[in-house]
Amino acid sequence: MGIEALRQDWAAWLAVVPALLVVVVVLRALYRRSARGQLARALKSHGKAQKNLLEARKAAEQAELKLEKLSGRSDKVKPRVLEEARGSLEDCRALEKIHADKCQVTMNQLRRVIFEEFPPARHDKLREKYLPQDVADGRPFTF
Repeated sequence: MGIEALRQDWAAWLAVVPALLVVVVVLRALYRRSARGQLARALKSHGKAQKNLLEARKAAEQAELKLEKLSGRSDKVKPRVLEEARGSLEDCRALEKIHADKCQVTMNQLRRVIFEEFPPARHDKLREKYLPQDVADGRPFTF
């Protein structure tokens, strides 16, 4: 097995590269359709939604602080600037609401994947791991 074998079987060696690519694509597609693949995708989108929600909350807090600062000096600030700060705060709060809704949707998708793709014996363990806010705290329910 040396240069001579490579010369004789060059076409077979060339066919190995596309065959490996096909195998990789098929394995990736099978993983994405599996329960673990769906869970990983749902977790990734939920994490991204949570990150966007935190960024929106931070922007809303900063806009609120800016409005408070400008309101405190309202006698020296142009009314246009004060109105722009109010509008900015409203926009930030609306964006925060949108991201909170998106986070809720991704959380529901995560619940759906856990419920539909995994056996009932694993539901509690997966919810405890990935959705800690769903786990009961053990206290009795009161109004």
